[in-house]
Amino acid sequence: MSDAAPYSPAMAEPPATAIFALVWAGVSLGGNLIAAPAKFTVEALTLPVALQVGRAQFGWIGYAEWLLLAGIALSAVWSKRLPALPLAIAIGLFIGQYFAIQPALQAQSDVVIAGGTQPASSLHIVYVMAELAKFVLLTASGAWTVFALTRR
Repeated sequence: MSDAAPYSPAMAEPPATAIFALVWAGVSLGGNLIAAPAKFTVEALTLPVALQVGRAQFGWIGYAEWLLLAGIALSAVWSKRLPALPLAIAIGLFIGQYFAIQPALQAQSDVVIAGGTQPASSLHIVYVMAELAKFVLLTASGAWTVFALTRR
């Protein structure tokens, strides 16, 4: 049996990157996975109003996510290490959500806010699945680093 550890601390993210990843996971969980669907359970909010609230919510969450991504980028530059694959995939998912999925969802919500109707779409499911994957990857990346640092 080998005495080698099943992990390599050298493969973990820098500590600052782990902090940014875990905070980002928290923003994702709280803002996108809990609060976003919760507003649709409020009977007093009509669908157009809930969609407008959602736009503001996702706008502010987007600012936070870009700031956390900037922190990860600065950490990578400072440490001279690229993010590990799980974190890189999470970043790719965010960029895809921001530039591809959200504009399409906003176009659909424009119609509803203006009083029209939209046919059923699976785009929300795609967004939620990407968000869940992003949350898991951010959490795993940050937790792996914390674990590796505690084992040093």
